[in-house]
Amino acid sequence: MRGKVFAALSLLLVCAMSLLAQVGSWKQVGRAGDWIGTIAAAGLNGRLYTVESSGALYLTDPASGQWQLIGNKDFANTRFLFAIDNLLYSIETSGNLYAISPVDGSWTRVGTQGAWVGTIAATVLNGKLYTVESSGVLYNTDPSSGVWKQVGKADFANTLFLVSAGSSLYSIEKDGSLYAINPADGLWARMGKPGGWVGTVSAAAGGNRLFTVEKSGHLYETDISSGNWKLLGKPDFANTLHMIFCNGVLLTIEKSGSLYRVTI
Repeated sequence: MRGKVFAALSLLLVCAMSLLAQVGSWKQVGRAGDWIGTIAAAGLNGRLYTVESSGALYLTDPASGQWQLIGNKDFANTRFLFAIDNLLYSIETSGNLYAISPVDGSWTRVGTQGAWVGTIAATVLNGKLYTVESSGVLYNTDPSSGVWKQVGKADFANTLFLVSAGSSLYSIEKDGSLYAINPADGLWARMGKPGGWVGTVSAAAGGNRLFTVEKSGHLYETDISSGNWKLLGKPDFANTLHMIFCNGVLLTIEKSGSLYRVTI
């Protein structure tokens, strides 16, 4: 009988703790300020990888906040950081694309030198790199060879954010409108209300969910099947610099350099 009572009490305690962790609430991970200077971030195999302005590449356990330096400080010119299969990839300010070993930080240039110099937004879908250029052209790149091809027409010059969710690409435009983009032919269709995402300062996606932070500090979740969105929690995110969806976990890095895990 004591065992049953203890089990029941344990279940109640777990339920109570779950209720305390309200959707949209956040908890600091690791030491305050440890991620100050972060210029790019990506999730790979349940680990967070970040590049700092010093050029250092770090691996972080998002559960504990424990981090370690990977390789040499070679990455100060990183603009975008991605994870594809079991490698990291970066696009540099020079427009070069590099494949990076997450084990030792060694890196190799992929494709034509400077081919991504005009990139304004980028994401990964089904093992391919998709980039939008300042010209408005959307490209699909094979990361293993660097071979790229244009997708559709040059319709994307006003893209601010490009993410992938489900089997599609999604863009948030300068006017705050959200579009679903067919990765095969570049055809796009607006979702939700025109301008419904105006003021977005950070975006991340996973599964069928799009998460966005607005300059007001509000965090929103959008159902990509309908374009309907809902507010999550309080307006606590006005200082968010980076938002990363990492193996089912939503993480933010703030202007203070602190790392947070967000309950979703």
